[in-house]
Amino acid sequence: MTTNVNESSSRRLLIVDDDESPRESLRIIFCSNYDVTIASSGEEAIELSRAVPFGVVITDIRMRGLSGIDVLRELKKVNPKTEVIVLTAFETLETARQAINLGASDYLKKPFDAEHIQMVVSNCYANYFAATSRDELIRADVNAAKNNFLDILSHELNTPINGVLGFIELLQDTQLNKDQADFVEIIRDCSWKYYEHIQDILNYAKLPMAQGELSETSFNPATVLIKLVKEEMKKSKVHIDLEIPQDLPQYVTGAESEIRVVLRKLVQNAAKFAAQATIGVSMNFERLSGRNLRLIFNVWDTGPGIASEYLADGKIFDPFTQEDASWTRSQDGLGLGLALSQGLAKRLGGSLEVKSELGNGSQFTFAVSVSVEEL
Repeated sequence: MTTNVNESSSRRLLIVDDDESPRESLRIIFCSNYDVTIASSGEEAIELSRAVPFGVVITDIRMRGLSGIDVLRELKKVNPKTEVIVLTAFETLETARQAINLGASDYLKKPFDAEHIQMVVSNCYANYFAATSRDELIRADVNAAKNNFLDILSHELNTPINGVLGFIELLQDTQLNKDQADFVEIIRDCSWKYYEHIQDILNYAKLPMAQGELSETSFNPATVLIKLVKEEMKKSKVHIDLEIPQDLPQYVTGAESEIRVVLRKLVQNAAKFAAQATIGVSMNFERLSGRNLRLIFNVWDTGPGIASEYLADGKIFDPFTQEDASWTRSQDGLGLGLALSQGLAKRLGGSLEVKSELGNGSQFTFAVSVSVEEL
């Protein structure tokens, strides 16, 4: 059977007892089949459980400091699915009832029978694995339903707007007077903004559910960046300085589609917020082990910069966040571009960082690993 994350964590067995003798006996019984961790106090047990998940915990009732009942109560707060077995040398009906009411899986008396406690732990392990696997299946079903809905939504929203954009281009090729041409250009610009907003919302919504679905294509990074910068200069009517090293490998393999989205958002941001300033885009690279390569993109401007409170704790990357959130703000947008860019950068195993000072411009650095193609 394939071992997944949940099965691996459920094989972690925590033994809690302030008496060394029963602790060591239990360790010897279970060390060959489980990843056994020892805690000599209730406080240590709770600290350990917060650091790593345990599938099964065996705890004594009477201990110095926190009792086994206290440990049970706290363990269930940390992970309600953890199976907790309570041991005691002083069994009372009231203690047993309290332990069971707090979620104990079983209540055993010392001295314990080795064969019986092995069977109990095995059953607890099976229960824990079943519970966590069931949750995974539920999450998978929910994510599949969300993905299906977003695919349908994407089709239903993109089809009509693609038609609008297509017919606007056809209309622009017809005989129009100056006023008509101006009107059509305004309609085109508004339609493109609407289209980009749709893409941002859909792409951001898919981020949590798109694990393992990255594109993997062969592409020329210089060509991608040059085309992207030219498109933005034409659309925004700004000049963008571009720097690309001469010795950059011609073809690499990586998530071209996702890299392109991040770069487009960063360049659009610079063009939008620093339209009257100097804007620059540069690409560098670092050779890693083997054929691996790290591409490093810098998008900078000499514009207004970003206030320190929006840089603190990465607030600038929060979704739907803009420095000026008022209805009278000078720049439009949903505030999703940087959140989407950072989300994609993380999915790519890369990084997105910002340096800025109010009144002195900004610099965004996007780094991502690719592999060099062998020619």
